[in-house]
Amino acid sequence: MQPAPGSIPSGGHADPSANPPESLDIVIPTYNAPPGRLAQTIRSALDCPSLRDVIVVDDGSPRLVESGWLARISSKARLIRQENAGPAAARNTGIAAGTGAAVCFIDDDDTLIPSGIFAAVHTMARLGTAGVVSARIHTRSPNHTEHKSVPPEWADQKLPHPSHVLRPIGLFGASGSIVSRAALDAGIRFNTSLKLGEDRDFLHKVASFGGLAINSHPALWVAIHDNATNLTSPAHYARRINDHIVMLNRYTDPIATEHLREATRWLINNAAKTGVDAHSWRILLDAARAHGISLPMKARLRRMLHR
Repeated sequence: MQPAPGSIPSGGHADPSANPPESLDIVIPTYNAPPGRLAQTIRSALDCPSLRDVIVVDDGSPRLVESGWLARISSKARLIRQENAGPAAARNTGIAAGTGAAVCFIDDDDTLIPSGIFAAVHTMARLGTAGVVSARIHTRSPNHTEHKSVPPEWADQKLPHPSHVLRPIGLFGASGSIVSRAALDAGIRFNTSLKLGEDRDFLHKVASFGGLAINSHPALWVAIHDNATNLTSPAHYARRINDHIVMLNRYTDPIATEHLREATRWLINNAAKTGVDAHSWRILLDAARAHGISLPMKARLRRMLHR
């Protein structure tokens, strides 16, 4: 069950001496979202502490978000429209439009947990970091939820090294993350050339600039879709492979290499299961060999059976 707005989740506390951001912009990129779903996301943002503005960026939806409908939800919710350019570009547009001391990002099919956001901003302030990511709750249906806790060694601590954002766990997504305006004013933005790696790339920049805090209190409900509309679904594996190779070539320090090796092996196994196209399969294996990553025999056999 979602905690009551404004409360601290059971077992946690916020440091009363911390000085959290005095104002928070919440940026929601959206594309053709059903009005009811988008309204739920907006209302969850409106319940968050220290809120300045909820900035909805319509990324060229065929079914446009109506500004009048948005105004009826709240005077704090405002709309920006742009030509379709993808979620990374939409988040960048929202960053440029805001004036809050920090920015929280949320996808249009997720919902924020105000008590978790409260804990996140206090954790970020206490540790003096440029950003914070939080535990989350995954939902596949109203009756199927899964709590995604943070690694215990990192709980309510500063991430030991920026390249740990490449660890192949679900913690490091943009949705639910909070970043200081100071980091954004320094020019940190989402890479619009990436479609499935932009979140970790962005958070790596934030962590390198001023550190990244890990909040152990769930701060958002994440909707998991078992269909092709989800960018992490098998239908998008070709693009996923391309972006993974970009990251593999970009981040080469020892910590990044360790995490990316694990992620590469996972991707090879899952690409073999999905029967990804021959070109994508070939470039993935070539990249693995180039980086000295052993190829799982089971995956190669599975791929042969898919031919």
